[in-house]
Amino acid sequence: MADRARRVVLFVGAADRAGAAAAAFNAVAGRLGLPWAGTSGTPDGLAAADFEAVARVVAVDRAHVEPLLHDRFPDRMDAVEFWPAAADPAGVEREVMTLVTRLLGGRTDVVVPDPPPRPGPPKKVLTAKVGRETAGRRGKGVTTVFDLPLSEAELQELAAKLKQRCGTGGTVKGGRIEIQGDNRDRVVAELERLGFKTRRAGG
Repeated sequence: MADRARRVVLFVGAADRAGAAAAAFNAVAGRLGLPWAGTSGTPDGLAAADFEAVARVVAVDRAHVEPLLHDRFPDRMDAVEFWPAAADPAGVEREVMTLVTRLLGGRTDVVVPDPPPRPGPPKKVLTAKVGRETAGRRGKGVTTVFDLPLSEAELQELAAKLKQRCGTGGTVKGGRIEIQGDNRDRVVAELERLGFKTRRAGG
């Protein structure tokens, strides 16, 4: 229990500022894997025993907190670390990092990893319609892929993959892909391998 107490930092000040400082400290300590914890309290709620129960006492707003602590605990002032009134999150973060650096023995090469990025919205699965056309082609049918909301460059890239898979030629016309011959089964298989949904259109 005593060892745990030596690893607690008590932030004293107005409830919102002290709480914000403790939360910022705990976030940094957690990301670095430090065996330290922050807690918070107000000057009115501070007791003499609290100075013995924690490793450090940090007053987060010197102008506001110092007179109150001096009146109640004049013999404990040397045990208090005073911060300026850092109301903005960036200011609190700077003070917390300075404190953490001291707790680590003065090291200045500490890099706090960024919080993990929030997962973005799930990627929408696109559905491609696959059909076959023979009209006006002198009996030479083509397999068509259409209704994909892709750019011209993306359609060209996809067409190249389909042509390679089918071993035949093809082109992109009017926002749709045409692959020579009746290659619907191969086209569907390749599209699904690439992560598309498919739907057959026509006969």
